[in-house]
Amino acid sequence: MSDKERKGDASGRGFVEGYKVNFPPLQHGYADETIDAVVNVMKSMKGQTQGEYMVKFQEDFKTYTGAKHAFAVDNATNALRLAALLCQIGEGDEVIIPAYTFCATAIPFGMTGAKIVWSDVDRERWVADPADIERKITDQTKVIVVVHLLGMPVDMKSIMDIAVKHNLKVVEDCAQAIGAKINGQHIGTFGDFGCFSFHGAKALTTLGEGGMLTVASDDDAALVPGIRHNGCRSFEGERERYWDPAMSSVDIDIEGLWPNNFCIGEVQCAAGSSELAFVDKNTDILIQQADKIKSLLNDTPEIDFHVIPDGYRHVYHQFIMHFNSKDINKTRNDLLDILVNEYKIRCIVQYYPLYRYPLFQKLGAGEQDCPVLESWWDDTFSFPWWCGIDDETIEYLTSSLKAAIAKLKEK
Repeated sequence: MSDKERKGDASGRGFVEGYKVNFPPLQHGYADETIDAVVNVMKSMKGQTQGEYMVKFQEDFKTYTGAKHAFAVDNATNALRLAALLCQIGEGDEVIIPAYTFCATAIPFGMTGAKIVWSDVDRERWVADPADIERKITDQTKVIVVVHLLGMPVDMKSIMDIAVKHNLKVVEDCAQAIGAKINGQHIGTFGDFGCFSFHGAKALTTLGEGGMLTVASDDDAALVPGIRHNGCRSFEGERERYWDPAMSSVDIDIEGLWPNNFCIGEVQCAAGSSELAFVDKNTDILIQQADKIKSLLNDTPEIDFHVIPDGYRHVYHQFIMHFNSKDINKTRNDLLDILVNEYKIRCIVQYYPLYRYPLFQKLGAGEQDCPVLESWWDDTFSFPWWCGIDDETIEYLTSSLKAAIAKLKEK
């Protein structure tokens, strides 16, 4: 393995020497207001977890998204884990999950013992295809998981119609799509559960890790605090002495289900509340960047983009493109060889179809029926992407891509 390959993280983020355009570790820096909020909490907070800043962050998030219930957690994977637990699934049940997503979407559901059934992508939108999902529903299906991947909303009207028709739970993975909307309604508020990420690569970040679970049902919401915090709660009834028999009780919320610790710190919650004020501004910048790149590539038929339906706000967590290579008989890898090695652009390829990974193959989830993804994915790639790319860099990225394609045509 070369030094270049070892540096940065496994996603391709982080500075690597020798490249003119790198993939930075963070999507954007922290605003001064967020830094001040964090320092203030560190100086004045009354506790480090499960306190007033968590409550405020949850309330602020409900106000921002319109969600009925919101619960801050340590990361989006555990938001998904909570959703999987609340769905109360296990051996013999089936869960339909997109094959094109980050592995954390599927792992929490696989941990329940339920069977994973992979869904295909819509050829134009590159997210879950409702028709393919309905085609794969059986008598054992209990849950549909959809992912608003890369910031593109899934067709939630169709998904919810299917769920109602077949009496299924719906989990929305919104890890990459905070601020995304369909006709003004925030994603994460259509299904039974919404799962958000505040990782450093996201438009809202909480010091590296963090997440939020939104819940539609009052009954489900009542179960979350105990499961999130090791089953801890107050002893029931009046007590003569606050310490007798102990400070807190530990009990069960769902029969047969062990609780866990999915808590997030107060400092992170304070950062989250502050960052909420900047989400729309940051996603507006990402959308503007994407529009500039697409405009500059209007005359490049070899590159395809998502089709965005009317009324959909696609917030561009990443800038993924598809190389339409058939006419010139070259592959995505041929194109990236030029972009990476000659133009020093650290392009990345991510979200390998999950059924191709050793993890899922070894755990019995290697079977697939996803013809669209199989025919499309191998020619996808992404430019380095962050919030605030300057016009000079955008010009360099697009002109280099055009030049690389021209070189391929000459070969």
